[in-house]
This record gives sequence, structure tokens and C-alpha cells, in this order.
Amino acid sequence: TCLLAFIAASAAPAHAAGDSAMPVEETEGWAILADGRIKPLLTYAEETALSVTGRQQHDGLRPLDFLWGYVLSAGEFKQRPYIRVDSLALKEHLGLPSEERRFSFDVLMANPEFRPAVNAALAAESEERDLDQLQKGALAAYAKLSRVAGLIDTNSLSIVPIANADGSWMSPISLRDSDDPKLKAFTEEFMKLASAYQKADAEAFRQTARGIGEALRALGPDVYPSAATIERELFSERFNAFGKAWKLYLCASLLMLVLGFVENRWIHRTAIALLALGFVAHTTGIGLRWAIAGRAPVSNMYESLVFMGWGITAIALVQESVHRNRFFALTGALMGFLCLAFSENLPIDSSISPLVPVLAHTSWLAIHVMTIMVSYSAFALSMAMAHVALIFQLTGSQRADRLTVVSILTYKTIQVGLLFLGAGIICGAVWANESWGRYWGWDPKETWSLITFFIYLAIVHARHAGWLSHFGLAASSILGFLSVIMTYYGVNYILAAGMHSYGFSEGGQLYMGLFAVFEIAVVVAAYLRQRMSMRPEATAT
Repeated sequence: TCLLAFIAASAAPAHAAGDSAMPVEETEGWAILADGRIKPLLTYAEETALSVTGRQQHDGLRPLDFLWGYVLSAGEFKQRPYIRVDSLALKEHLGLPSEERRFSFDVLMANPEFRPAVNAALAAESEERDLDQLQKGALAAYAKLSRVAGLIDTNSLSIVPIANADGSWMSPISLRDSDDPKLKAFTEEFMKLASAYQKADAEAFRQTARGIGEALRALGPDVYPSAATIERELFSERFNAFGKAWKLYLCASLLMLVLGFVENRWIHRTAIALLALGFVAHTTGIGLRWAIAGRAPVSNMYESLVFMGWGITAIALVQESVHRNRFFALTGALMGFLCLAFSENLPIDSSISPLVPVLAHTSWLAIHVMTIMVSYSAFALSMAMAHVALIFQLTGSQRADRLTVVSILTYKTIQVGLLFLGAGIICGAVWANESWGRYWGWDPKETWSLITFFIYLAIVHARHAGWLSHFGLAASSILGFLSVIMTYYGVNYILAAGMHSYGFSEGGQLYMGLFAVFEIAVVVAAYLRQRMSMRPEATAT
């Protein structure tokens, strides 16, 4: 057919037609049904580029350049080394250079060892056997190749708002045998777009893309998202609220560190203003994501980490306004920066995905999870404050007034966290009864939440009873936070068991182990420094 002919023509190696010279931004507002939801084509392109190359922009290509390159110039793009392979075991098995990070579609598909490795991994997965490193690497590479293949044959380009038998939207290739005059007209317009791309005719591409955008909306006016809905998500992508927030947090924390050497009220006010601006950007990003997803943005590791950072800075700003002490601003800015920097730069899925049934259509997601995350935020802030106290001891700067202030602030923050954790556990029990018909089932997530609650309850009681010195409170706050890490991360990524199965994943165990070892080493070093110090203030309580 004509459509198949145009795809075959576009697959032929031609030139770098659409790399960055073509006005592909004219297609950014097209809607596509992918990964369970309707989203702008720009969002889909960014997610695809990130999943395949590890970056949203690579080799000078914008995400839409990357997408349209594989769709309309597949012959050339299949030869480009864009598909990231991190598994050393897989590269060794395939005989590929271990120092190379990305390979072309053609190189991987032509490797005689690749398909058998994938088949073995798929068989092991279907039989629910544990996968070795080679099999995990093969499946990861296969997922990326499948995503690229969907662009090459346009089957994954579900931009036509007409439902298939499976409920998904149709792709241009699926219209090839249609007798509907409207669909035939659309096919012809898409062929013109491909022709303009191949000829590098920017103006023709721009005009055709605009016409196709209008035609798509006319084909499915009842299901196509409104222009305002599309623009809201595009604004979120362009504004990059979380990226702005962590940069502002970083600047605020650096200024607060300067205050440790130079007492200046204008520096302090500037740092607080930067922290507040970062919090506003952070809040804006969460609000936009909430509006786009239509639910509380706390359903996966990325969203919960972003929300934890928001909770940390919110508590820090409130406490700073009450106590007027720069330690809250310093630790809040640092922890807010770390949470957002990790969420934006670690290889965790940041896309907005549909909820599993147990989480959907209920207000408990927002109530329970957000309450729990605020408690984690408070514990993270207290942990950071405790590090400040231990730094005083490690550096020999053990003025009694400093340690007293930091200890009081740490203690108050732990109390806030304990209050929210208790409320979150109770809300979770009510939600569990609604979802699973029981209030408590000793699920690993439930059990570790309760363990964490009792650990911090013991810390609060011990401090109130006078059993913990300044050092004891700081050490307990740091070591107690390891139980939060286990509850938040370990149950999902290490144990991977229980009824909270929608949160399971893998990876990062080594980094978490190193973090725990580092924290224990910090506490031990501070303890030894305290024992060795002969200054009277080192033993102040």
C-alpha cells in the first residue's frame, strides 16, 4: 500500500534530515495514548529518549528529533549507537567492547548471541526463576530495542484517537487498509510529513504538522484532550519545576554554609529567600504533576522521593520561622537538594503512570502515603541535624550552647515525625481494612513501619527521661534513620515481599549498604573523638 511504501522509503538511509534543523516542535502538542495514559507527544518522546539512551537529550538531538528520526529516517537511525547497555555481563557475552556504553539497533539485533540470551531470560522469567546478571541485562536491552522497534514500524505511535479492539489508539500504519475518506486523507497528510522530513523542507513540515494536529483532534473530539490539558503538561515539561527547585536549594545551602564563617544578616535573609523560592518551585511542580495525573503524586519511588524533599523543606521553613535558627534552613536546604537531585538524576522511572486497582479511586492514597512521607521527611531532617551535632564533635567545636540548640531542634523534629508516623500507620490500617478486609496482617511494610515507630518512640522517651546526652540523641537519630531506609527502600528493593507488591523493584542495594556503613562509621568516629577529647564541654549534657 501507499503507507507501507512511504515507510519503506523513509527507512532508507538518507541524511540527518531531522536531527535539529526540522521544526519537530510543531508536533509536541499531539496527543498519544501510551503506557496507559494520554499524554503530549513531547512527553512520550522525552520518556522514550531517556529509557533508550539514558538521557533526554543525546548526541545533540532533542527528544522529538530522536523520536521522528527512528520513525521517518529509520534506516539511518538504526545504525547510530544510541541504545544504552549497562550490563557488563551482557556485553561480555555478546563480545561487545566493555568500555562502550551505547550500541546501534542493527549491531545488537545482528549479534547471533543476543536473541538466545533474550529467549533464555524470558523463559526464566516466565518460570519465576531468579535471573542472573546476564539475563537481567538481556531483558533490559530487549525492552529498549522493543521500544525503538515500535517507533521504526510506527506501531507504537498511537496518535490516531480511534480505538482498536484492545482499546488502544490506532497508529498511522494501522490505517493502511482503511476505506474511510477521513482516514485516507489523514494517511496522505502523514505521507506529506514524511516526504517533507526526507527532503529537509522545514516549512512544508511545519505546515503539514499543524494540519495533522487539527485533523487528529477532529477525528476523535470526544476522547482527545483539550488544548488546555495538553498545554498544562507541556508547561510542566518546559518549566522543569523540580530542576529549578534543587538548584535554588543548593544555592541556599551554600549561603548558609558561608554563614558558619561570616555572620551577616543579609546573607541569612538571601539564603532564606532562596530556600523559600525553591520551595515555591517545588510546590508548583508537585501541583502540576497532581493536576496532570489526577491523583496525589506519591505512587512510586520517584514521586515519593520528590514529596519527601518537599516535606523536609516545608518542616524546615516552619521550624525556621518559629525558632529563628539557621540550622533548620541549612539542613532543610541540603536535604531538599539531595532528594530532588537524586530523584532527577538516578535511573528511576519518573514517568506518570496509571495506578494499580488497590490505589485507584480512593482518597486514602493521598491521606495515608502523604502522612507517612511527611514523617519520613521529619526523620530525615532530624538525621541531618544530628550530623551537624556530630560535626561539632568531630571538629572539636563543642560549645555547649551550640550542642544544646541543635539537640533541642533535633528532638522537636523527631517528635513531629513520630506524630505523623503514628497517624500514618492508623490511616494505613483503615485503608487496609477497606482494601484487603483486615486492619493488620504483619505485612513486611506494616511490620517495619511499626518497628520504626517504636525505635523513634524509644528515642523520644530516652531523651525525655534524661538517658540520652547530646551525643546519644545525635547517634540515635542517625542510626534510627536506618530503620526508615529499611521501611522506605529495603522492603521494596531488598525484601520485595508482601501485599505492597505495587511498589517492588530492584537495584541500589550496594549504595544503600555503603550508606549504612558510612553512617555507622560517622557515629563511631564521633564517639571516639568524644572519648579522646579532654575539653569540659565535650561531656556537656
